[in-house]
Amino acid sequence: MEALTRRFEAVVASMPIGVSLFDADLRLIAVNDRLGELFGLPPDLMRLGTPLEQMVRASAGTGNFPHLSPDEAWAFVSARIAQRIRLRRERHLPGGVLLTTTIAPLPDGSTLVLHEDATDRARADAKLAEQKSRLDHALTHMSHGLVLFDAAHRVTVVNRQFLDLYGLSPETVHPGITAEELIHRRTEAGNFPGLTPEEAWRQVSERLASRTRYRLDQTLADGRVIAVTYAPAPEGGFVTVHEDVTAAKRAEAQIVHMARHDALTGLPNRALLHEGLAEALARGGGVTAVLCLDLDRFKAVNDTLGHAVGDKLLCQVTARLNAVIRNEAEGGLAILARLGGDEFALVLRPTTRFRAGRLAGRLIEAVARDYEIDGKRIAVGLSAGIALTPTDGQDPEGLLRAADMALYRAKAEGRGIHRFFEPAMDVAIQTRRGVELDLRTALAEQQFALAFQPFLGLAANRIAGFEALVRWHHPARGVVSPAAFVPVAEETGMIVPLGEWVLRQACREAARWPQALRVSVNLSPVQFRSGDIDATVIAALREANLDPHRLELEITEGVLLQEDASTLAILHRLKGLGVRIAMDDFGTGYSSLGYLRAFPFDKIKIDRAFVADLSVRPDALAIVRAVTTLADSMGMTTTAEGVETEEQLAHLRGAGCTEVQGYLISRPVAAEAVAPMLRGA
Repeated sequence: MEALTRRFEAVVASMPIGVSLFDADLRLIAVNDRLGELFGLPPDLMRLGTPLEQMVRASAGTGNFPHLSPDEAWAFVSARIAQRIRLRRERHLPGGVLLTTTIAPLPDGSTLVLHEDATDRARADAKLAEQKSRLDHALTHMSHGLVLFDAAHRVTVVNRQFLDLYGLSPETVHPGITAEELIHRRTEAGNFPGLTPEEAWRQVSERLASRTRYRLDQTLADGRVIAVTYAPAPEGGFVTVHEDVTAAKRAEAQIVHMARHDALTGLPNRALLHEGLAEALARGGGVTAVLCLDLDRFKAVNDTLGHAVGDKLLCQVTARLNAVIRNEAEGGLAILARLGGDEFALVLRPTTRFRAGRLAGRLIEAVARDYEIDGKRIAVGLSAGIALTPTDGQDPEGLLRAADMALYRAKAEGRGIHRFFEPAMDVAIQTRRGVELDLRTALAEQQFALAFQPFLGLAANRIAGFEALVRWHHPARGVVSPAAFVPVAEETGMIVPLGEWVLRQACREAARWPQALRVSVNLSPVQFRSGDIDATVIAALREANLDPHRLELEITEGVLLQEDASTLAILHRLKGLGVRIAMDDFGTGYSSLGYLRAFPFDKIKIDRAFVADLSVRPDALAIVRAVTTLADSMGMTTTAEGVETEEQLAHLRGAGCTEVQGYLISRPVAAEAVAPMLRGA
């Protein structure tokens, strides 16, 4: 027994808590050193037999009972011991130690008092509480739904976002329920469309059994898309994260759509058209038609009314095209695409040559009806080129190329019509392409020269001036007709540098002639669209030191057809310098009289078609007389072109024509032949 007592005393002495035992009279009968360390008590108070009252009062005197005097401290302690029930209390000592005191009455009337330094545990609890608070805050405010499961597949944590995401309530989904129960609740809430709770759980449990991280997109009954991520935990549990990706999926779909569709009209773009055409050709089964469509006069709308109106027009044109196609496609494949600008393409399958042509005609008719946009009435047209399988091509590139060549023919033949592809078109296109390439080389290598054709003043019967005509001396093909290369130069814009060269060269040559002679130079409408033709003219005159009154610029109705105020302003500036302005090919257009009112021309050139008919058609002479009379009344001179016979010359003299030009007077001659011609005259 004595050995056991010693062992007990050794245990108490080594305990990390302060231990004190008091008898029924509250005198100390057992104590360890830790008690003195905690309270800072002197050894004489730790002797056995010391009254508890004395110890409490001494401890209160050193501040171990904050805010209590020794009397108040003893009254407080004695009252608690007198209750003879187990009590536990925490208080802070002056040094910041958190002390936990436990009073335990024993059956023999004694009292055990234990004092534990709880500072470290309190700090750990506070840190844990802070971490838990942060976790709770994160779970509460995170945008994703989250559920934690333990190794038994029971829910341990579920946040509010998860419940809100799936329309669940905290009463039905809470910690403690199993994963299977959770899937049943979700199925009942409509989260697994088309599946029973058992079928939904079977799918989920198979994925859980793999213990492999996965991500899947799940579509709910209301159309929302939820991305579910499953990740297993090392201890056997797992976590699932749920994110609403509906907006992201829609944006992704929109990006994919925009990559394959035209942003303005919503139509398939060139890439999607190629795919659809390739699929149509791969299926076979009947004729496939490709129609290339291009608006007529669309550029004028953009230039005069602005791109905003142009965009609205394109949308209305698209609506009309779609309406006609819906009515005419007859249940087959029909893909209408916008290739860019005012260019469209249409794929039809199956079809026939007749049906494709009929549809093209109806599309042209529908587009040609007037449009009302922002209070303005707008008119445009449509031209179409058609290619058919298998004769015109058997792959997307070949068919589109053939349809484009047919469109080019339709444009060249008057617009507002459709044309089917013909093999000869390919030859023509290749020829034109060859001309374009050679023309670029010719400009770089200066393969051009000027010829000069005189015009005769009938009053004095003397040469009044020369018209400058460009000639192309091709190193392999010889002299190339202007009819073969000027249209190409205009289409490609090369007419601008070529026209500038002609103007400068003509002015330099004219400066060598007698002062009374004029030089006439033709200008293209394209040169006016470049915007600086007046600066080019001024520079050419200054460079050659040529009197502006000796320069005559010939323009056609095409210049004024642009209906651009800047064009008229340019013409007025040139006329203000003293340059003479002539209207070429008068009488062959539709609105020549209106143009004579729009601008005060110096000369009218009567087209050779009227001159050729002078001897065979009486009305031709009447027209010439009317033109000369009109010109005279408006203070303009007249020049008749294409004079080849004495009879024609006589008629023109009698009609009052001012000047004549043609082979009867002289063919065009080289620059060096002008001086001898003048001496002979």
